[in-house]
Parts: sequence; C-alpha cells; structure tokens
Amino acid sequence: MSDSSHPNIKRTQLIEALAVMAFAAAMYTVTFTFEKVPPFLAQGIQPTIFPRAILILMFILAMIQAIKAARLTPQDLSFLKPNKPIPKIVYLTALMLILLPVLMPIIGTFPAFAVFLPALSFLWGERRWTLMVLSFAGFTAFVYVLFRLIMNVPLP
Repeated sequence: MSDSSHPNIKRTQLIEALAVMAFAAAMYTVTFTFEKVPPFLAQGIQPTIFPRAILILMFILAMIQAIKAARLTPQDLSFLKPNKPIPKIVYLTALMLILLPVLMPIIGTFPAFAVFLPALSFLWGERRWTLMVLSFAGFTAFVYVLFRLIMNVPLP
C-alpha cells in the first residue's frame, strides 16, 4: 500500500513500527543463545525471562503503533470478509484436532490414532478402506519408529 492509494496511512510511523517489530523479533531469537543458569543461582527465574518479556512488550506496542499508523477503515478490510459461510466440516475438523491431544494422555497415543485417523478420513469423504488401513498403519509405524525407537521419547 502506498500513500497515493491509501491517504490515511502514516507511512513513516508504519515503517518505524515494522522496524521495531523486526528488531524485537531478532533480539528475541538471540535470547535462545543465552546459557542456562543453575537453579540455585537463578533465584527462581532464568536470565532470559526479563529480556524476553521486554522484547514481547516492544513487539506488542510496535504492533499497536503499526495498526494506528495504517488507519484502515472497515471498507479497506472488506476483502477479508468471507463471501460464503464456512462449511460445517471445517468446524468438525477443528474439533477433532483439538480432541486428539486431549484423548492421547487418557487412552494412549496409538489408540487415539486408531480412533482419530479413520474418523477424520470418513469425515472428509474417504471410503477406500484398504488404502486407509495401509496409510494409517504406515503413519502409526512411522510415529512409533521415529519417536520411540530413534528419539527414545516415551509416548503417552
């Protein structure tokens, strides 16, 4: 967007805000290079907590400045409004994706996969059961080999 197409935009403030957001994001990634301090020296918090909190605050304030600088009207954002309603299958899929990690600690990873994968495939309209069984078995085996055997991570 340029000043000629949207006269409401304060270009200088927007550029400043985007620069601060980029700086805060870059410095936030730098905090991952800090060494951990032993718990008895950290006195409850690690040295990364305060800088990260300040950088998050900087990012949020710069984002507010960017939004104010853009001064977009509802008409400018009308292209974001969906032309037709969201299909029910989207909500059902989202619900299933939320329920999967909830079920995993309760009934276990592989039984949750055994329930989730066929239910999701059936919801999406897949009816080739032989192909589904083979792909589910392959996916489950891949997860087991990768996490349990290679990375030695216990699954719930």
